[in-house]
Amino acid sequence: MKKSKERKCALCLQEKELCNSHILPEFFFKPLYDENHRFQLIPSTNEEKIYYEQKGIRESLLCEECEEQLSRYERYTSQLFYGGEGVYYTNENPVRIEEIDYKKFKLFQLSLLFRASVSNLDFFKNVNLGPHEEKIRKMLNDEDPGGENDYPCIILIPETRGRLMSDELIVMPEELNKFEGHRQYRFILGGCFWVYLVSSHTVMFSFKKFFLKEDGKLLIPIENADRFLNALAKDMLKFNRKVMGMG
Repeated sequence: MKKSKERKCALCLQEKELCNSHILPEFFFKPLYDENHRFQLIPSTNEEKIYYEQKGIRESLLCEECEEQLSRYERYTSQLFYGGEGVYYTNENPVRIEEIDYKKFKLFQLSLLFRASVSNLDFFKNVNLGPHEEKIRKMLNDEDPGGENDYPCIILIPETRGRLMSDELIVMPEELNKFEGHRQYRFILGGCFWVYLVSSHTVMFSFKKFFLKEDGKLLIPIENADRFLNALAKDMLKFNRKVMGMG
């Protein structure tokens, strides 16, 4: 594992040698790789160039011990989504999953949000947790997932024209408009929308039935996303035409 010069780890806050940490787990990038194990990274502005990467989105962020801690949650989640071993799925809408390891999966969810917030990379510039960043850091450092109302994440499966969204799409996370007084951040990963609620009063949230439950149950609704995906496709087409000098 490649390491950088010693400085403070973003998670344990100790002065240690840092790893070239992946901000988003590697398993989300696997569907994007070409035959040369590269994926195309589209920047956020037209002034920047399209370039290729071979190893996710990385940054000097965590020490080796903290990197391994978060990797345990990633390995579990990779198996949960792509292996399905040890859990029960239904093909209904909403999709129902049971027998999830609440601690591992909740800490995985929190680790995504935390890493995006502490990252200095432009890709994550829209995620700024303010005082909640330190609260989530402590939860992760103590391996405390909190309760189901603590920084919950609603996972949705988007569909358009009767087809589910491809998992070959990773989009820059964004802050959404507040809903019922809650700040919301949306990630698009693994063919799903991951919508985080960052608030200290989520107990009364309308859609709490879609929170990960402490008994290991999770409901994932399938929602029509025609408007969002059509707008995204138009933006990408406009950007590609400009890059190619076509307009």
